[in-house]
Amino acid sequence: MSDDSYRIGEAEHSPAVDRDMCRRIARQLSDTFKGELIGPTHTAYEDACHVWNGMVDKRPGLILRCTCTEDVVAAVNAARALHLPPSVRGGGHSVSGKALSEGGLTIDLGGMRRVSVDTGRKHVHAEGGCLLADVDEATARHGLIVPAGTVSETGIGGLALGGGIGWLSRKHGLTCDQFVSLELVLASGEVIEVSATGHSDLFWALKGGGGNFGVVTRFTFKAHTFGPMMHLGVSFYEPDDAAEALREYARIVPSLPRTVGWHASLKSNVPHLPFVRPDMVGKRMLMLVAMWLDDANAPEGHEIVERLIRIGKSRVATTNTIPFASSVQRLIDEEFGSGHRYYTKEAHVIDLADEAIDTLVDFWKDMPMHGEIEVINLGGAVSDIAEEASAFSHRQYLLWLNFAMRWDDPLKDRDYIEQIKKVAGDLRHWVGKGIYTNMLNFDEQDRVIEALGGSGKYAKLGRIKAKYDPTNFFRVNCNIEPS
Repeated sequence: MSDDSYRIGEAEHSPAVDRDMCRRIARQLSDTFKGELIGPTHTAYEDACHVWNGMVDKRPGLILRCTCTEDVVAAVNAARALHLPPSVRGGGHSVSGKALSEGGLTIDLGGMRRVSVDTGRKHVHAEGGCLLADVDEATARHGLIVPAGTVSETGIGGLALGGGIGWLSRKHGLTCDQFVSLELVLASGEVIEVSATGHSDLFWALKGGGGNFGVVTRFTFKAHTFGPMMHLGVSFYEPDDAAEALREYARIVPSLPRTVGWHASLKSNVPHLPFVRPDMVGKRMLMLVAMWLDDANAPEGHEIVERLIRIGKSRVATTNTIPFASSVQRLIDEEFGSGHRYYTKEAHVIDLADEAIDTLVDFWKDMPMHGEIEVINLGGAVSDIAEEASAFSHRQYLLWLNFAMRWDDPLKDRDYIEQIKKVAGDLRHWVGKGIYTNMLNFDEQDRVIEALGGSGKYAKLGRIKAKYDPTNFFRVNCNIEPS
């Protein structure tokens, strides 16, 4: 392998699962497991090893694809008896590839994607293997929504347990803020119901603490009346006009009502989108998207969206009212499709200074094709909740920057990764401390304490970890050590 390429497939400090171990697990599960045992010779093995980030090349010794909570209990019991700390795969959509365990055991929730909706209480029950698309489709039929992420094939479990930033965050908060209760399989094999009134310490920890405490087999979320349509506007800017538009964007953002979501995206290669003219596809342009997060027919929303997309010298500006679940939630699916090689860096920002904008735009103008810098407007309902009220941290920041690079040639790995690292370093004077847990990359595992809000909050999480998983059985993740 070339020195310029990366392979995210490092050992996870877990014992290897060889053929003899596979046979022992199979014997142990023979009477209790309804799912599939997928080893290297199984016809489904290659697909089961495929995850979103094409840089991830991990080959578990055995994959246990579960179909129900009882399967997860059996898998956890078998893994514990054989001293095999497992990885847990929900949607397999992480940058770092923690869903798979190199040479070890993976508990795969891909057979658990059922969703039910209690319209009376506005509660949504989603199994641990659900994708955002599964939840969106089920709730849209009832005029409801669970605020979630921005790519439909993302797993709801990993997203929610790490926080959950999405299009509706300003209006309704993070995905983890919607938790009503969670069904959790502990390292002991015990199944518990976690809520604000039952295991409340664990309820706090699961709101941002990731998969450190067990396997969530069912989420119950509170849903909100929404849609089915959303009114939005989109404007495009040539590179020479991008900095001026971003300065105006940064000036207006603090005064926006929480019913508006406004996202800036410096695109090096404009993709095919419903509102993109054919002559603009493939070009380097700034795209601003203004979303009205309330009644799509409200005149106030139409007026605000129209005003926002007219800032600066836009080349094209258009508004539309489109289905939220089937269109808005899939807007960037093509750009962030599965199987490409990805590397990201992110940062939180209170104020996007002029010098920071110049740095962003200068870097973007020379950014390789399929690179992108997102500036996402947060605040609103995200900031309403006190920092100490959940494990999720960094709620005070109004803007979230995400630097993303996508490519397919492994020989470009080192060059593209170093470019992203450089621009993130150049911006260090203008960004706040902290990092979004869900965006921790394979080479950033030393930043877990920072991602979780610092040593004080990490220590509290460590005490909760010691209570529910004292041996650190669940450690193939952004790990919190028991303390």
